[in-house]
Amino acid sequence: MFDSLEIIKENSHEEVSLKLHELIAEFLKDNKEFNLGLSGGSTPKFFYQTFAESFKENSEISLWTIDDRHAPLNSEISNQRMINAIFSQTKMNILELQFNEDPNTSAEEYSKLILSKIQKFNIAILGVGNDGHIASLFPNTSAMNDKSIGFVANEVNILSKWRITSTFQLLSEIENIYLLVTSEKKSDILKKIGKDNGLPVNQLIKNRKKTTLLTDQKI
Repeated sequence: MFDSLEIIKENSHEEVSLKLHELIAEFLKDNKEFNLGLSGGSTPKFFYQTFAESFKENSEISLWTIDDRHAPLNSEISNQRMINAIFSQTKMNILELQFNEDPNTSAEEYSKLILSKIQKFNIAILGVGNDGHIASLFPNTSAMNDKSIGFVANEVNILSKWRITSTFQLLSEIENIYLLVTSEKKSDILKKIGKDNGLPVNQLIKNRKKTTLLTDQKI
């Protein structure tokens, strides 16, 4: 197990989500301006909903999207659509990932937007796929080797041909990363996290001084 990996174990998905809420609320006490990177999927939804309710009047919070499928904003598979649906009724600043027909244009424009708005990345929430992918950094895809700080188009052919994803270098720059990995479905991949086996999640952990894993499963 990597020394840089901290593990927090709770009894249920809801308890894990509330613990994450507590950790981020504590960070907010000492940081007036704050930015938070958000992933898609169903796992973080409960946290997003509680966070949106708790801090809906805070206009000093900026939200950015860690990765998304290359799909229009009205598509059911769009992460940005889900984020907008939860946070659009708050005063938080949503730094929206815009869809362009050319995925490379989407990535380039989002890189310019995020790097112009954020000088220091505070916190990001990542899930971990059963194949060990984080963001849209899938094993054996071209983005795995990208050394830039920003966003790139990555061909994955899973639900959509292309994804727009944060690079490893960007994720390595973030002050605090929380891996949110819950449910029995994740028990197999949890056994592989924190080991030197080349999985994307472990490559990220190796690149960072500290990464925190929150789970409701035994490791």
